[in-house]
Amino acid sequence: MSALIIPCYLKTQWDINCLDRLLDSVQKQSQRFENVYLIDDASPLKYKLKHDFVDFTALDENGGPARARNIGIEKAISTIGADCLLFTDHDCILDKDWNKQMTSFLMQSDFGAVGGMTYSWGNTLLDYYHDINGTLAGKWLLPDRKELWYMPSLNFGIKSFVVEQFGFDERFPTAAGEDVDLCLRMRSKYKIGFCPEAKLWHDYGYKNSISGFNKFMKLFKKYKSSSATVYEGHTVLMWDASESIYKGNINESNIQS
Repeated sequence: MSALIIPCYLKTQWDINCLDRLLDSVQKQSQRFENVYLIDDASPLKYKLKHDFVDFTALDENGGPARARNIGIEKAISTIGADCLLFTDHDCILDKDWNKQMTSFLMQSDFGAVGGMTYSWGNTLLDYYHDINGTLAGKWLLPDRKELWYMPSLNFGIKSFVVEQFGFDERFPTAAGEDVDLCLRMRSKYKIGFCPEAKLWHDYGYKNSISGFNKFMKLFKKYKSSSATVYEGHTVLMWDASESIYKGNINESNIQS
């Protein structure tokens, strides 16, 4: 039994359009989720959902995506007893077999968590950079490449009994670093697997490479600032002992319908 948890903080009409597109892809899954939890983290922009299958929670105060996910985790476990908890973001688009692949991998393996393959939705040079360098990709643990060191939470699944022991650290105020931190903590007891068949696409929102460059730079500044918090909590970080799963991979731009 799988549940999907989506934290969101919507500021523009583009964000709303992205959420609608994500939920369209959720509705087209070959294997349905037992429930879909959308946790709105006190978005400044008000909106009305077009999809009636969503379990919607609107928070009064913004606490960051880590807190929003923890609320979704508690709801999914307490209300439906979900065995597998899957996570994505509002600006993603799921392949039709994403839930099937993620859930099957978790249920049929000893891995405590799993990451899938994430591609850029756009076709600008900035999008290609993200794909080639694996900005939102998981990292192999070297030298064997049999398990992941960490996986970003936009394409992530975890067994419920594992996340109950750890959870997301709510000291992370933004969507940067909280997923790496969770993976590093849970790896003290469990391994993270990789399922390349579980594909999704992430929309960075670049109209073109020139106009999108400022957004591109702000993204990396945000990731850099979160690294200090991650380093503070983990004394051993073997960045040189990991490698992007994207090595030599270019984006796959066409969704399977």
